[in-house]
Amino acid sequence: MGNGNEAATKLRVLLADDNAAVRRMIAAQLREWGYEVREAADGLEALERLRRSAASAARPNILLVDWHMPGLDGISLCRRIKAIDEYRTGPHLYVLFLTVREGTESETLAFEAGADGYIVKGSRKELEAKLDSVRARIVEEAELRRTIASLQKDPSGVLVKREIIDRLGRRSGTGDQGPMGIVLLDIDDFKEINDTHGHLVGDQILESVGQRLEEAVRNGSVGRFGGDEFLIGLPGCDRETTDRRAREIVARLAEDPIATTSGEIRIRVSYGIAVHSDAVSLDLLLETADRALYRQKKARKGRAQPRH
Repeated sequence: MGNGNEAATKLRVLLADDNAAVRRMIAAQLREWGYEVREAADGLEALERLRRSAASAARPNILLVDWHMPGLDGISLCRRIKAIDEYRTGPHLYVLFLTVREGTESETLAFEAGADGYIVKGSRKELEAKLDSVRARIVEEAELRRTIASLQKDPSGVLVKREIIDRLGRRSGTGDQGPMGIVLLDIDDFKEINDTHGHLVGDQILESVGQRLEEAVRNGSVGRFGGDEFLIGLPGCDRETTDRRAREIVARLAEDPIATTSGEIRIRVSYGIAVHSDAVSLDLLLETADRALYRQKKARKGRAQPRH
């Protein structure tokens, strides 16, 4: 493999083969090529390793699996993997069969079970070429995921409006998932900050608020709603819990000044809440939260106008 491939992020391979000598030989070759290798002596051990690592950052990128193994053969293992949610919905696990069997029928069985490739044992050149191809696809897919993630994020670091609305819309449209609270936040006097310090400082304020909200809301979603407004979804929260969480978040935002190129600036935030029992649609939930936000701003300043 070329230096360009070796310089890429080290990929993780799970190698399952009941022949210890063959397994050690292949594992040594893979490590020489720059892969991180874990070994399994049979299909059952491989399945257990896959289950344990399914939700972790250490999950394998590639499974190299022997066709014939005691307890659970390669074809059966491949089919069982499909039942593991993280492998069905997360980054693709590339499955490559290692076998002495050749022929169209064997290839058909492998691909029907969900395999991505088929390599005849003993062919170092074929193994290297297949892994090079898979590595390129994994790197390309990772870059695509990063691009998609960046499109979902606002410059402030939180979800863009369409993404937060989409997530909360799916959640509020499913009545059997229990309560959900939403919090609509608005930075007080943000226009004055922009007018006094400039839009660059205003952007720094928004970015800092986004970061603090991400840190404060671990079990929930945070998005930019527009201008100086942020929207938070809190699954599993009734009205009392939503209001308490909102007050805690607001206090956290006001606790420390924000460092900007114009010095430290303290902010104050107004908020309005709504819970799933208030309305049957997300639009009505947002209207309820917006009215509550407006009432709070009006009570504080006596001059706020409702937004449309």
